[in-house]
Amino acid sequence: MRSILISMIVLASLLMLADAQSNPHYMMTDPAISEMLISMDMPRYTGNVPAEIMAGDWQFNLSDGENIELTLLQSGAAVFGKGTVANRTFLQEAFSSGSVSGNSLNLDIVPESGTQLYAISVDISSLPFEGTYVIFMVDSALQTGTIRASKNST
Repeated sequence: MRSILISMIVLASLLMLADAQSNPHYMMTDPAISEMLISMDMPRYTGNVPAEIMAGDWQFNLSDGENIELTLLQSGAAVFGKGTVANRTFLQEAFSSGSVSGNSLNLDIVPESGTQLYAISVDISSLPFEGTYVIFMVDSALQTGTIRASKNST
């Protein structure tokens, strides 16, 4: 009798958990999670690849003073690579992945600490390359700003 009662309690708990996770408002209480879900739902690896090749050495200057330098590789519309993220107090390695879609270069960059995610979008249709970024941080509000990018011609 005791094992049946415990089994029923566990089953009821699992059913309540499953019901909560199927609720569309379950994850929407935290604005950072909502923004992250929107970013994750953006189409990736679609569209036409522009004539300009994205592979090469890139520098991204963020409006908050941080700099990101990446060596990007390209396979079709997919773009990925590694480099560094730096500000006045730290320099750390970073890894990136993203895509080219139309006139936009969209990258997600994660420093080696793993405590931040930089989501950037750069308009590559004309010089200077400019765009926007969002920084998602652990236990902190997200930061947004503008970005200026350049590609070394080597």
